[in-house]
Amino acid sequence: MPRKVFNDQIHGYISMSELCVSIIDTPQFQRLRDLKQLGTLYYVFPGASHNRFEHSLGVAHLAGATVERFQTTQPELEITKKDVELLSVAGLVHDLGHGPFSHVFDGEFMSAARPNNSYTHEEMSLRMLDYLVDDNNIDMEKQDVRFVQELVQSAKRTPTTRLDSRDFLYEIVANGRNCIDVDKFDYLARDMENLFGGKKGFDYSRLWHYNRVIGNEICYHTSVTGDIYEMFQQRYYMHKQIYNHRKGKAVEYMICDAMILADKELGISASTDSPERFQYMTDHIVKTIECSTSPELTQARDIIRRIRKRQLYEFVDEFLVPAELTNKLPKITSQDIACSSNSQSLNLNVDDIIVYDGRLNYNLKDKNPVDSVSFYSSSNLLDKFHTPKDEVSLLFPDKFEERILRVFSRNSDANLKRAIAEAFRNHLKQFTRRLLPFSPASKIVPPSTRSSSTTTPTARSLSFGLDENEALSKKAKVQP
Repeated sequence: MPRKVFNDQIHGYISMSELCVSIIDTPQFQRLRDLKQLGTLYYVFPGASHNRFEHSLGVAHLAGATVERFQTTQPELEITKKDVELLSVAGLVHDLGHGPFSHVFDGEFMSAARPNNSYTHEEMSLRMLDYLVDDNNIDMEKQDVRFVQELVQSAKRTPTTRLDSRDFLYEIVANGRNCIDVDKFDYLARDMENLFGGKKGFDYSRLWHYNRVIGNEICYHTSVTGDIYEMFQQRYYMHKQIYNHRKGKAVEYMICDAMILADKELGISASTDSPERFQYMTDHIVKTIECSTSPELTQARDIIRRIRKRQLYEFVDEFLVPAELTNKLPKITSQDIACSSNSQSLNLNVDDIIVYDGRLNYNLKDKNPVDSVSFYSSSNLLDKFHTPKDEVSLLFPDKFEERILRVFSRNSDANLKRAIAEAFRNHLKQFTRRLLPFSPASKIVPPSTRSSSTTTPTARSLSFGLDENEALSKKAKVQP
């Protein structure tokens, strides 16, 4: 079987080896065509129509090209042709284990359907690779399959379990040291190209060219320090504005609810027990539910119909947790909010309330990932060192993680949404008095402002537990 050339949207013409082509031309890999890269965001952004198939091709190309460049520029590393090929294969198969709507499946659905199960799409990718190789008689030695699996899981595996002592090979596809890897290069470039076209984008080329291996670690030239910060900032921006978009999350919760209601009938969660069954689990599960006539799927069908009619779950309110409370504020549940209601006319139903508790960061929780990056200078290509951010710029962030609480309602009744919002605020008052007015996106008018259209920011602040002096001091921070 000869090499094949693909015309990729991001990387142009890319060539795949005979081994890669034999993997691509299998049912297990072709299913990636039916998994949206951005899950439910296609229901919000028309440009988010790209799939995990093309992303996997892109990661395979970048992984192979990266190690091939090291082979050329640093012959002392003794990189072989086989290394290049297996790195490409690792990039190709790293997402085989994603389920319907990608992170919705392992993030929302599986945690609800099987709360005691430790399912991850990374682990499923390893099982799917084993099945793919056996089912299609792929010409790979068991040792090579295991090496590829280690490369895919390298961000989670300890060095003592590795087959190869060249640690830098494990930093190319999934980098557990500092999260700079070709997977991120491709998805940021691809997501931004599809969503924004030429108006906004991510260019990985400087980072890709200005690196070398020193002391078994991929290091970067000091001239690209700012580019690295920019990459993590762009990732944060995408999570803040796109990946966790309110409407996208609402659709996520609806599809998750529909799959949970259909789980017993369709065996959705049970499919993870068998790669042979899992290979048929794709985004088409929505159509399977929608087209069914089974009485057991009536409720699931109703939810899908609501999505089709744009009758989405309603965003109610959100709260950016103050930095000092980020790790102290306990997890808030729907039950907590329902029990905090002061409404005399409405009893809040726990099933109507959804709480999103998310953390946005620079990919290493509350740490600065650049602190884990080693740099080199043109004057000494053999010496690596770390660069404190204050030596690069005084404008880089001091905090690298934030926590956001959001509340959604499955019921669109305006009075109910207001009661949920007020109960949410009541609960938060146990921990902080720094509450701004309702988010404008919630479209909720607090009771204290309904009788007057000229309510001042001070009065609005007072309605959320601030005394007058505090309200005045925070006047400039109040959202319109």
